[in-house]
Amino acid sequence: MIDLSEVEKIYPLVVEYRRHIHENPELGMDTIETKNYVKKLANDLGYSIKEVGNGLIIDSGKSPTVALRADMDSLPIVESTGLSFSSKVKGRMHACGHDLHTSVLMGVMIYCKRMNLKPVRFIFQPGEEIGRGAAMMIDGGAMEGIAHTFGLHSWPALNVGEYSICRGKAMAAVDEFEIKVKGAGGHGGYPHLAYDTVLESSRIIQYLLTVPARRINPLESAVLSIGRINGGTANNIIPAEVTIGGTVRTYRKEDSQIIESEVNKLKGEHVEVTYRRELPPLINDEKFAKQIDAVAFEYVKPVLAQPTMGGEDFAYYCERAPSAFAFLGTGKIRGKEVSKHSDLFDINEEALKYGMMLHLSVLNAVFEVLK
Repeated sequence: MIDLSEVEKIYPLVVEYRRHIHENPELGMDTIETKNYVKKLANDLGYSIKEVGNGLIIDSGKSPTVALRADMDSLPIVESTGLSFSSKVKGRMHACGHDLHTSVLMGVMIYCKRMNLKPVRFIFQPGEEIGRGAAMMIDGGAMEGIAHTFGLHSWPALNVGEYSICRGKAMAAVDEFEIKVKGAGGHGGYPHLAYDTVLESSRIIQYLLTVPARRINPLESAVLSIGRINGGTANNIIPAEVTIGGTVRTYRKEDSQIIESEVNKLKGEHVEVTYRRELPPLINDEKFAKQIDAVAFEYVKPVLAQPTMGGEDFAYYCERAPSAFAFLGTGKIRGKEVSKHSDLFDINEEALKYGMMLHLSVLNAVFEVLK
């Protein structure tokens, strides 16, 4: 059972932590100040601390078998929320809810100490937004001795007090590609004397967007999107180079391989291709997800979960042990659902309580099994 009165006592501290982190966002792997902020609390609680780059592996006791994870990095966005605790760093903003993730887990650390729970590992990682933090933490020993890992993400499409957790596939694999079309540029009035990189780029883009629809089984999930086109310096100059950048999202390795093959077929005299596998798919352990649901429903309302084509480096933890990743409702802001990665993104701070209860439900589920 979760002591709800204790959660209420800790809640004001979690709000304070969240607002401090929100005011002081850090990017990518450079989360040193956020790391030190969390580290101070862990020291005060008497927990064991291991630093891995700008990440932390914190154990509340000896030989924990369950790990809870939070990501600490923000995004390169100019904040427009008008909050009294808006970002103090221009061009950086917690626009994805990682301030919630980190502060909630800090609250859980306090609860575990006050209630003298069995040993738990807390993983605070940098670099989720760039897909590099989880692998670094694992290389640093974050999964040693761990039987289960859990993480959550703020989800504005769900109401405060709700959560969802997929059974099986939850978030897609992420690939990225860059294509450079090169040729002799020239005057726009004399296209016959140049190689038209813009025209060739448009043909390439039109072809690429047909690949998921015509090469992948329509019963499977696959997305290819172009996010970047760069080329040209003036209206009357055919550029010597155009760069195309895009992302691919799939769940099956064979689908990713098909799309990669189609992209690489474009290579030629005038076309260079770079294709990168960024993240594997995030697949929840169905048994573990069921165990969590069996406890969490008493504290947070479950909502039918739908897989998403977003990516998450929590997927790496899932590859190492039976793990689960949940979506936590943060609700509408001033009556509107505000998308993650928006300069207007915010959370309803009441969600911080439910985030704590979701993490604590996981601990209850695991410790019940371990009895």
